[in-house]
Amino acid sequence: MWRYDEDTVITRGLRSFLDRDWAAVRDAKDAYWAEVTRLRGPLEALRIADELRRQVQQLRPDWPSAEDRAADFDAHLGLWERLRGGGDPGRR
Repeated sequence: MWRYDEDTVITRGLRSFLDRDWAAVRDAKDAYWAEVTRLRGPLEALRIADELRRQVQQLRPDWPSAEDRAADFDAHLGLWERLRGGGDPGRR
């Protein structure tokens, strides 16, 4: 007779999750968002990003913190510098 074993079921689920082909998952996700942007335009991507921002703010009303904003600004500044040719394009 088969008996439900919670530990076995949980372990099997975790192994299945960890053993996924994460490169394929990433590729599928990239292809999906490229298609969404192609069909609906870049404004749809901005709308979705804004919805995600609102969702995070519901969970964490204090987000983004001053440190988060400073890090975001630094990232945008670095991108701007690379786009105008003032920095190493491979730098992150």
